Amino acid sequence: MTNEPIGQPGLPHSRLTLKRMAAVAVLLIAAGAVLSLLGLLRPAWQPRLTAGWLWAFTFTWTVLLGCLFFVALQHVTASVWSVVIRRAAEMLARPIWILALLFVPIALIVAGVIDVPLFPWTGPEPPEHWIGGKTIHLYPNLFVARGALYFIVWIAFARFFVDTSIHQDETADPQLTDRMRRYSTVFMLLFALTGSLAAVDWLMSLAPAWYSTIFPVYVFAGSVVAALAAITLATIWLRSLGLLGDGIVTADHLYSLGGLLFAFSCFWAYIAFSQYMLIWYGNIPEETVWFIRRLHGPWYPLTILLAAIRFVAPFLLLLPRRAKTAPRLLVGVCALLLLGQLLDLYWLIAPELPPGVPRLGLPELAPLLLMLGIVLLYVVKFVGGHRMLPVGDPLFEESRHFHL
Repeated sequence: MTNEPIGQPGLPHSRLTLKRMAAVAVLLIAAGAVLSLLGLLRPAWQPRLTAGWLWAFTFTWTVLLGCLFFVALQHVTASVWSVVIRRAAEMLARPIWILALLFVPIALIVAGVIDVPLFPWTGPEPPEHWIGGKTIHLYPNLFVARGALYFIVWIAFARFFVDTSIHQDETADPQLTDRMRRYSTVFMLLFALTGSLAAVDWLMSLAPAWYSTIFPVYVFAGSVVAALAAITLATIWLRSLGLLGDGIVTADHLYSLGGLLFAFSCFWAYIAFSQYMLIWYGNIPEETVWFIRRLHGPWYPLTILLAAIRFVAPFLLLLPRRAKTAPRLLVGVCALLLLGQLLDLYWLIAPELPPGVPRLGLPELAPLLLMLGIVLLYVVKFVGGHRMLPVGDPLFEESRHFHL
């Protein structure tokens, strides 16, 4: 039993819910756009607005790219259990092209077209004495060119995986599954390269004198946790609307998602501790200054809060087997993990930018409202126009009868 696209009879409550969510998305976009415009018109708000734009952009990027990674991972491993929930991940991976448009203001700032401070290494005379040999890597034109290359790779693969999967709904061609599996191995290699470089460019370069070889892995771990949380929320939401059929997504599927959330939350904690421990043990001033800034003064409470939200709470809540199959509990944990990712990125970005103290207000939140509204509107349109079950996948029947 499969769902019908919006506009077909039999799902009036689903259509009504989607219309309401579309209205919410439009309101978010309008509020974010108006507040962002006000921020541009107020010079005192401009530095905070640009920092907020980078914050919202990196949050959206980590979630959407993490979903694309999840899709490719299911193909490369020939996963059976995840087939019935894969469309939820595809739905969240497909709008990655929107990120390219959202990157334009950042590129214009770095290129000097928009005269607003963002990255400390930009400007006519960057302080080479503390950038050192990174000057070539941080050359503005190369920064923009690399960003364009990242998006070409991500958009191309997102379009290929999602469009091929949707096309398979009509043809049921098993060769398409083999084709997606082959391309997923190529994507994994490119994902490791582009994802790592993007983490260095967009986040680590905010502190150009500092470096950590494990930093891209830290960003990757947070991205996967956030993506799994978003996929789990989307799956539970789609199932509540009746768009995943009757009894197709079972407690066993939710348990598998909950298990992944538990595992990658532990993985994030392991990477976070490893990064801190190695820098603490090395005790090199150029490296320790980054953590000293976050472990003392106004940022210390947020550091402790992150450990609680990102690891302690999910670990305790998801440890019981029954918790991984309880939709309401999973929704709460996923919301907490997404909040943790949002605060984590703020913790990475804000200490390096003026005013250098925790300060969340309209200039910081405006871009977040705008980007969340855009993605939500795309998701609603996607749900309204496509099946939410990949019925043409040759593993679909086996997946719907999956049992642990």
